[in-house]
Amino acid sequence: MDQQCVICKSATYFEHDMLIRSIRKQFWQMVPMRLFVWGNWETAGTEQEENIELLACTRIQGDVMKTIIFHENTIAHSPSNRYIVLFLKNYIAKIETIPEYELDDEMVEFYISLAATTKMSFLEGGLCYKTYTLDKEQYTRIVLQEEQLTISQGTTGLQTWEASLYLSDFFVEHPDIIRGQNVIELGSGCGLAGFTCAAMGAASILCTDINSNVLRMLRKNKDLNPAFKDRVQIADMDWEDTQECARLAKDANVVIGADITYDPTIVPVLVEALKTIVVSSQQVAYITAPLRNVETFELFLQLVVVIAVFLS
Repeated sequence: MDQQCVICKSATYFEHDMLIRSIRKQFWQMVPMRLFVWGNWETAGTEQEENIELLACTRIQGDVMKTIIFHENTIAHSPSNRYIVLFLKNYIAKIETIPEYELDDEMVEFYISLAATTKMSFLEGGLCYKTYTLDKEQYTRIVLQEEQLTISQGTTGLQTWEASLYLSDFFVEHPDIIRGQNVIELGSGCGLAGFTCAAMGAASILCTDINSNVLRMLRKNKDLNPAFKDRVQIADMDWEDTQECARLAKDANVVIGADITYDPTIVPVLVEALKTIVVSSQQVAYITAPLRNVETFELFLQLVVVIAVFLS
């Protein structure tokens, strides 16, 4: 039976470890503080409340510094300094609500030192690293270099969007549909969904985009993930060039795309590209999209019917 922590007496050691994993997963992914779950992220949305005494436990405080802030992955692929300052500021504020718990001296000193040298403006931008963990043990990771600003260098493709997270999670939960397959991704952006396919055992993944800055970022991110980089290829794809689309996708069994239906003017072009790529009923496409504009999404669905009729 798992023993109760002798320090805080509010949780077991197993619950300690689960909390640290949850915090570390969100920290590496740079989850915004307004969305940060100071509990088990996997049970977020349930009736579970924050256990402030557990968060304030001196063992937890020490582990936050040792296994998150000073973790070898954090040192090699650090979130932005601004994010680290905000994380520690919020964490310290929670601990201070329980007067009987002292703050970890190392944590306070590190926070003060970093805060004194960090520009905190939301407009600063700049590159940072985000690490996405694909398993509970957090051994299988995807490291991406991303831009902090939503729009940078004239594109939104230098940041991972929510639709990519959902598609990535889908492949993690259903690895059998991707294992051994030849995959092509349309509008890869930073590469999370495509790289997840590679990590989950795809035979090959061709990540495509049209913006030169995005393609440059993709190539950098490929090199950051040596565990599967040999199965990842990067290519420039213009959806309007149907012959080139057909050539690039000639070996693909699976087509994926995340947040590529955002603009109504490109939806018809996208659907024509899909029609060129998906030429057999043995092929399958997985597309995720947020409902920013219902009319745009409905237009996409209406045009996709053409592909279904074409293949029937």
